[in-house]
Amino acid sequence: MSNPKSPNHRYTYDAFLSFRGPDTRKGFTGHLYRALEVAGIHTFRDDDEIERGANISAELQKAIQESRVSIIVFSKDYASSRWCLNELVTIMDRRETNEHMVMPIFYDVDPSHVRNQTGIFEEAFARHQQRFNKEMDKVEKWRKALRDVADLGGMVLGDRYESQFIQEIVEVIGNKLDHTWNKSLRVDPYVVGIDYRVKGLNMWLEDGSSDVGVAVVYGMGGIGKTTIAKIAYNQNFNKFQGSSFLADIRATSKLPNGLVHLQRNLLSDLQEGKAKKIYSLDEGITKIKRAICCKRVLIALDDVDNLEQFNAILGMREWLHPGSKIIITTRHEHLLQAHENCAIFKVEGLHEDESLELFSWHAFRQPHPGEGYMDLSRPVVQHCGGVPLALQVLGSSLFGKAADVWKNALQNLDVITEGKIQKILRISFDSLQDQDKRLFLHIACFFVGKDKDFSTIVLDECEFATNIGIQNLVDRCLLIIHGYKLTMHQLLQDMGRGIILEESPEDPGKRTRVWNKDASNVLRKLTGTETIRGLMLNIPMLIKDESSKIISSGNNRKRFHVEDYDRNCSSSRRQLGFFSWQSISSSSTNSFPVSNEIGFKTEAFRRMHNLELLVLDNVKISGGYEDFPKNLIWLSWRGFALKSIPTNFYLENLIALDLRNSSLQHVWKGTRFLPRLKILNLSHSHGLVTTPDLSGFPNLERLILKDCINLKEVDESIGDLEKLVFLNLKDCKNLMKLPIRISMLRSLQKLILSGCSNLVLPASMIVKNQSDSTPSDMKKLSLLSAVKSWLSIRSWVLPRKNLQLTNASLPQFLKSLDMAYCNLLEIPNDLSSLSSLEHLDLSGNPFLSLSVNMNGLSKLQILLLDDCTNLEMIPELPPSVEILGAWRCTSLKRVLLNLPNMLETITDALLYCENLVEISKVFKTRPLRSVDIEMIKDIGLFNLESIGSTEVKMFNNMTLTTRKGPLQGLDECGIFSIFLHGSEVPDWFCHKSSMGVSELSITLPPHRNLKIQGLNACVVYAQGKDRGEGVLPILYISNVTKGLKWTYLPVTIAFPKEKEHMLWLSHWRFANDELEGGDEIRVSVRGEISVLDISVLDRGEISVSDRGEIRVSDRDDEFDMLTKEFGIQVVYEQNNNEGTVTEDITTTFQHETTTPSSQNQVVAGDVSASASRFHKNNKNMVGEYFICNHYGDN
Repeated sequence: MSNPKSPNHRYTYDAFLSFRGPDTRKGFTGHLYRALEVAGIHTFRDDDEIERGANISAELQKAIQESRVSIIVFSKDYASSRWCLNELVTIMDRRETNEHMVMPIFYDVDPSHVRNQTGIFEEAFARHQQRFNKEMDKVEKWRKALRDVADLGGMVLGDRYESQFIQEIVEVIGNKLDHTWNKSLRVDPYVVGIDYRVKGLNMWLEDGSSDVGVAVVYGMGGIGKTTIAKIAYNQNFNKFQGSSFLADIRATSKLPNGLVHLQRNLLSDLQEGKAKKIYSLDEGITKIKRAICCKRVLIALDDVDNLEQFNAILGMREWLHPGSKIIITTRHEHLLQAHENCAIFKVEGLHEDESLELFSWHAFRQPHPGEGYMDLSRPVVQHCGGVPLALQVLGSSLFGKAADVWKNALQNLDVITEGKIQKILRISFDSLQDQDKRLFLHIACFFVGKDKDFSTIVLDECEFATNIGIQNLVDRCLLIIHGYKLTMHQLLQDMGRGIILEESPEDPGKRTRVWNKDASNVLRKLTGTETIRGLMLNIPMLIKDESSKIISSGNNRKRFHVEDYDRNCSSSRRQLGFFSWQSISSSSTNSFPVSNEIGFKTEAFRRMHNLELLVLDNVKISGGYEDFPKNLIWLSWRGFALKSIPTNFYLENLIALDLRNSSLQHVWKGTRFLPRLKILNLSHSHGLVTTPDLSGFPNLERLILKDCINLKEVDESIGDLEKLVFLNLKDCKNLMKLPIRISMLRSLQKLILSGCSNLVLPASMIVKNQSDSTPSDMKKLSLLSAVKSWLSIRSWVLPRKNLQLTNASLPQFLKSLDMAYCNLLEIPNDLSSLSSLEHLDLSGNPFLSLSVNMNGLSKLQILLLDDCTNLEMIPELPPSVEILGAWRCTSLKRVLLNLPNMLETITDALLYCENLVEISKVFKTRPLRSVDIEMIKDIGLFNLESIGSTEVKMFNNMTLTTRKGPLQGLDECGIFSIFLHGSEVPDWFCHKSSMGVSELSITLPPHRNLKIQGLNACVVYAQGKDRGEGVLPILYISNVTKGLKWTYLPVTIAFPKEKEHMLWLSHWRFANDELEGGDEIRVSVRGEISVLDISVLDRGEISVSDRGEIRVSDRDDEFDMLTKEFGIQVVYEQNNNEGTVTEDITTTFQHETTTPSSQNQVVAGDVSASASRFHKNNKNMVGEYFICNHYGDN
């Protein structure tokens, strides 16, 4: 996972692992190393990386310098090794630079013993003092390094299991690294025998082929296909310009709009989270094609089980950029038979010794069985047949159990095949407590893929200790929390549902939980009983399942995948593959009803007195609701067909009511009291005009009205919802106003108004001292405010630029506010009164400027301004801001950057802002006519008449845009640059490179009356002769005498046309005697491959060659630079204020280049005065500056 962003500092490793070999090499450190590598964190470990016979000391120092973070494992014998202590000193010296992080790990060691050198560390130092009594300064360095590293805090093993500790370390290290690691996928820390299984896939990924490759990883369920794909992805995604891992294709594609959801995830990954929303498969296909055609991508598609999906993926090859790779995992070997152009990787089971180790990690939390358990473990392992999932689940279920429990488990085992794997999984289920068993079955049937917090709210009301129970299931490897969602392996879900079927094999009406086909039969035949606690009927999914069965029946009949249900589709449905736009429904003469032709009656629910969970999707039910179940806790009825909820529909026990995609126009008549309701979701109800009276929901926490496009008002009773924390009004395009009493929502933390393009926020009274007001007082004030505001016609007819947004209009304690695409012409000043706001999204609005009072948002951390195409300037922001996003602000010219902590993140914040000319304290471009004449003279230009009308095309490395115009001057970090047409270094440069010379060496003679002001440099470059030749030039200047080094990549650079040369003239001003008579100066120009951040190259204008060289094209122009020659000139300042002069100096040409060290560079704000601000001194690395403002990690 090498960092692709730092051109001066080529990190070879993400992490350097320091440890005492005899203590931990084959134990804790070995397992930690493997976990780091599996997570995509490339780690140096001396026994793996240093070749036999190498100078170990020098190699280790080099590895430390080339690593981003050092992990120091302190074990009991660490301090006895002078080798380890010297290594520690080197690490702590390295830490003094801005770039290097240190993480101490205290493995069976008390941090205070390390800090104070007491205990066993005291004994070690007593020996050191005796041995090195004549080198006590060395001993003192060791002591200081131990004190300093212990003061960093670090992580302590304590009483935790090593495996848990290792996983926590991996997560902490990953978070300390940059955003690149955040794309890494979580892999179980106990991976065994994985190296040689992943090796072949890695070799295929790294084969250097320019063809678009497809690899298929196949094998039985639970065999480890996904784990292998994840590890290969983690270890290789950073080598591509874009990447995406789409998990659970089979399960996700069956969900409503599942394929669209997968498309959105793919686009979001490939475009670094900047993908715009999509609403249909056709739209998604178009956008995917555009996103993948211009850059090398790695796409992994997990659990593909449909032939049409597979064919569509192969058909996608022609869209992909050369060198792209696709990884597919599947359990169906027959999908491969018709295709020869795929790399095939069959996954076999683990060997017996590997199986025993994996089983032991889960059963004993160590790599081997506990004492006395070897004879019990071996037969268990043999029965699992090398299937990792079975070993993992069974081992976890036996953890901590007595021997008699093990013997009972053995009696229930049989040699495993794919058809019998559920028998092994069942053993783990049977070991659960009764409540955890019921919780597992509820989740397996109804909550897989659901949000964890939502699930917890509902399940708590079902009398589960949900948080504890979920953790128990996670500990037994029966459940996975992926992000914020509950997930489990398909085999486990199948096992859980199989257990439910056993409750009543012949009569589903007597089971506790029923779903889809069985649920349909129960409702149709009126066989439901009081036994049923949960029922799910998803008509679109049922159609898919039944259609697939019909279409796939018969000899060699192709299987087709029915399109996700869309209530707005015509009756003549198309069947769409994941990437294919061709209709395939006509391919089969068999058909299945694609609309709900079966009508159900409410009397089918009459006997289901204990029904708590009812999940319906596009189900039509007729009849009266007086006999409907009265104990419902969660009702999800998507596509509810009535225009209002009948008054005799009993809802009083509901915790969550989800009526998405309903036909509701009015939710119900009058006021209803639902005292337990916490979640109300009416999203996508396009007929809804107004919300109901909400005063009867005292415990409501989440109100979701997304995409209610005809909603015109939200009832004022919303002000009574004292516990409301989340309100989503996204895309309510006809919503004209917010309720006045919204200001009373003291608990509201997140408000989403994005897409409310007709919303008018009227002027209103400011409710002063709101936090001290009683609800009664606030109500009076709000009503008074309403009278004054809404009686005023002015608030309706004035242009929206005059709106006033005060803390009477919005709740004062909001933490997140999304007002993107609200058609705001002006940001009101009163927004600054939201002092608790942490996240503000104003993207896509046409305002010209931000409020000057942004500093009032003292807790603001994230500000998003993407697609604000009229915005011309971003003012100074509060010091709390950590993330700024302003992509595609095409009118933006200036950014007043007052935040030192944003210097690194500003790189990715301003992409495609084509008119950006200035970021304060970073850079500024301006026409030559606006540049001070003395600066023009300093750079050596005197006759501006001849070049004044010249135009050049400039490329901005920070925004990734081009702009053509008159000659520009660039001020950046104390360096002034001009780019103009020319084919050779001007005559006034006395010192020029000759053919084959890549470095100039200059000795500055002493001069009594003249002080050196700076240097002028000139670089002549052109387009390369072919696609693989030449890259962007970087200027290196070093004062060998004083040990100072400067490396400079300008933020903007000019495009040369074909067969044309460009001059890059730069003037470097020094003010602190960095250059004096007698100093030896070396100057060189070299090419740099990673001049762009390739993670954001999602437009056709930018590409990367197979050799990794960056090219930028503007329509028909390609930008591939080749340096022709360069020159240098010393600039003197006279004491009599007569300006500057130049003087001939002895020059020596050196034909062999000594590449300046790419290590230990830090950001320099400018050449002289700003250097101290950005350069953090270190005794080993003083004076090295990397001057580049268009990289996020310097």
